[in-house]
Amino acid sequence: MLRSIKDIFGYPVKAVDGKAGKVKDILFGDRNWRVRYVDVETRHGLRLNLRYLSEEEPMDSVTRRLVKAEDLQPLGLGDDRKGVPTRLTCDEVSKCDGFGSHLTAEQQYEMEFRRFYRHAIYDERPLFGSFGYAGYIPSVSAYDHTEKEVREHLDRMSELAGEHLHSARGVIGYHVVGTDENLGVVGDLIVDTDTWQIKYMVLDTRHGLPSRKYLFEMAGAMTIDWPSSSVQVDSTVADLVSLRRYWVHDPVNHDDSEMEYDYSGNPCFKNLLDEVF
Repeated sequence: MLRSIKDIFGYPVKAVDGKAGKVKDILFGDRNWRVRYVDVETRHGLRLNLRYLSEEEPMDSVTRRLVKAEDLQPLGLGDDRKGVPTRLTCDEVSKCDGFGSHLTAEQQYEMEFRRFYRHAIYDERPLFGSFGYAGYIPSVSAYDHTEKEVREHLDRMSELAGEHLHSARGVIGYHVVGTDENLGVVGDLIVDTDTWQIKYMVLDTRHGLPSRKYLFEMAGAMTIDWPSSSVQVDSTVADLVSLRRYWVHDPVNHDDSEMEYDYSGNPCFKNLLDEVF
């Protein structure tokens, strides 16, 4: 079934013996657009720890675990829609790889920027004249860098360009850049929870009031670029007219009784009227 990833954020993760935590993020690869991990926050509360935790950290200090896609089960519909069921027990979830053991490209870029610019938080990203790193020039910082440090930074940025693990929470909001101009932003990602493959990107044009939203097949996406916060696609503005319009309440899912449900797993309005009348 097709479900909105944006809607899944915050869902409880259901182990076979109880609640194991809640969905913090979803990590996917950009080669075949398959979900690889669900980032599960296993404990609540404010924890001011700025370090990235790894699998070598003490067991009781890791509050976020990465559950593999093959350990997940399809999401429910209707009253059972709010939850991500797994084939694991709560204890098995707590023993999954830690949050820092498989860093996404977005997280690795942020770590490299903090290291190079020596800022705990570095919000401004350099602008690129073109996609790729051939024309990359580090932006000015308050610190002097030696030629060796700059060279190491450039080498690291080129190395990270080949990373293929991405954060769904980070990619939502990226600019979608076509062959002729900016087409809009990534408004959401639609995943098939039977196979855990990302099928569509919701392209929010943000042109006019209200904005128009389209379903863009992920097979047409070419590259994801963190420094420029963009997804490059092989399409033009003229191609948008051929895309399917997106509305979150479209009847895209069905159960055994042929009831229709939308991208959030809610019953469609037509079904509710049928039940009343």
